[in-house]
Amino acid sequence: MLKFNDLKDKRYFNGNFIAPTLRKAGQEKLAEKIYHCSDMSDIAVCQNCGQRYFAGSFYCKSRFCSICAKLRALAWLSKLVPLLNDYMAKGYKVFMVNYTIKDQADLEVGLTALLDAWRYMTNGEKSLRRKFRELNCGGVRSVEVKIGKGSGIWHPHIHTLVLCKVAKGERVRQFEDYKELWECAVRSAFGCSKTSKKLGSVDIRGIKKGNRKSIMGAVVETFKYISKFDWLKLPPDKVNELVEKTKGRHFISAWGELYGLNKQVEELLAMTSEEELKDKVCEVCGCTEFELEHELTDKLPKDTLK
Repeated sequence: MLKFNDLKDKRYFNGNFIAPTLRKAGQEKLAEKIYHCSDMSDIAVCQNCGQRYFAGSFYCKSRFCSICAKLRALAWLSKLVPLLNDYMAKGYKVFMVNYTIKDQADLEVGLTALLDAWRYMTNGEKSLRRKFRELNCGGVRSVEVKIGKGSGIWHPHIHTLVLCKVAKGERVRQFEDYKELWECAVRSAFGCSKTSKKLGSVDIRGIKKGNRKSIMGAVVETFKYISKFDWLKLPPDKVNELVEKTKGRHFISAWGELYGLNKQVEELLAMTSEEELKDKVCEVCGCTEFELEHELTDKLPKDTLK
């Protein structure tokens, strides 16, 4: 659950940075939606002693909202961290595999090519699909969009966490396999020949068994947001392009042994405060009976936020 102080900080960030930036880009409707995220909060009141607990808010669910980005990361942490620990205890290895394409001036071109390449590799061309499934037995994927540091143009890329079932003591070296596979998929997406310049790249890192901090860091890196908030520094036309070209696209998915996990996370995010209170116990008196109240969430000035 999101800490109340975190909620206040992020509401301030939404209201004073994200919403104004979106308004300058002509995204008035989205700006209002995010500005009013969490305007109403649920307060659980213990029926025995009257102790009050923050029990959630009404969220906008926008991929550009700082509150909803944090909530989604927390939901993935709660679902994926214990699951990955269980798999690793059974002998599976877990890897972060990130896929990139050549930076593009047109975000529509870049996103289409990126997602087409992913589709060719995972569920399209037969030989690519077979090889991909030989390399892992399941995973989760998230797309991130940002401006390339060296190019100054759009750099869409894919973060994944994948499972690999191996025999005890077996060493796994898959970088070259993923690299070859992804390059073939990217060439297919762009319609290029084998003689053309390199169009894609792969980065792969292993997650150490039993290292909870490493696992949590990998999950957060994969799912915290569609785009780091660097987009707030972009000119209005670029912000507008980012919003319009990402609208309606599905950027998170799961496959293999983790198939359906993304739906479980969405269900967790949609859980009502009433459902969350089923197992709640008052920390003051031990009572399990609560009444839910709805209140306006104060928009506190920045210097009062701790």
